[in-house]
Amino acid sequence: MPIRYPDILDYAFPEGRQSYGSRDCILYALGTGFGRDPLDPDLLRHVYEKDLRVSPSFASVLGENTDWSSDPRLGLTTSGLLHGEEHLVLHRPLPVSGEVRCHTRFSEVFDLGAERGALLVMDRRIETTAGEVLAELRRIEFARADGGFGGPAPGRGRVDLAALAAMPEREPDRQFVFDIDPATPLIYRLSGDLVAIHVDPEAARQAGFDRPILHGLSTFGFCCQAVLLAAANGDGARLARIGARFTAPVYGGDRLVVSLWTEGGHVRFQADVPARQAKVIRGGYAALREG
Repeated sequence: MPIRYPDILDYAFPEGRQSYGSRDCILYALGTGFGRDPLDPDLLRHVYEKDLRVSPSFASVLGENTDWSSDPRLGLTTSGLLHGEEHLVLHRPLPVSGEVRCHTRFSEVFDLGAERGALLVMDRRIETTAGEVLAELRRIEFARADGGFGGPAPGRGRVDLAALAAMPEREPDRQFVFDIDPATPLIYRLSGDLVAIHVDPEAARQAGFDRPILHGLSTFGFCCQAVLLAAANGDGARLARIGARFTAPVYGGDRLVVSLWTEGGHVRFQADVPARQAKVIRGGYAALREG
């Protein structure tokens, strides 16, 4: 069944609720590279409950629910879904423990054409049970097999898509090299994204990959870590917003190079896997609060 537009915009996501604590924060940090050097104090404080700090990109997995993608009422080809972009606004630092509720909706679904697929624009608000907003996310999913349903083209719908940030035409100010442990996808999935292409070789092959791929949001977490270390002295409380586009997969065992350009309280970044000549993150941007 094809996507039914505009009915899909009325899809009722169930309210997400999640209680979490220090173990969840640490597990997420391990799945985004903070445990790679247990002797580095900037990294240790994200994976040790003593004076624990929460990575701000942890917000991207709060209230995570991937069950919606297989709801037959949406008419989506689940094997063709890929995470395209993530944009995160932090209203306040995330507490080490708490209970949150999440409200998600489709803000728009763009039709790229029968041979090109569709873009699902999803907005999520994360708040405490008292109604205090912690973070807002905009996620864009690329539905590779679901175009041609008669929806609006980009530029003609109900929302505007953010333009990619341009990288400065000079050498980066900082670079970070992350060797992705082959077990990283197995660890990261325990933070909520249980989609099979990240763990099951056969599911990955059916989706067009020769082996399971790392979650795009895990790569996003590595980039967030690089931003904090490069421009915020590792202090996640200073991050106001961060976003990027995912343009190629990362695999366990890859060497990931994150390049960053800093201009005052603003950071631009991109990520590459040089061994495969693959640019895996494009147009990355972040804004920092005063320290």
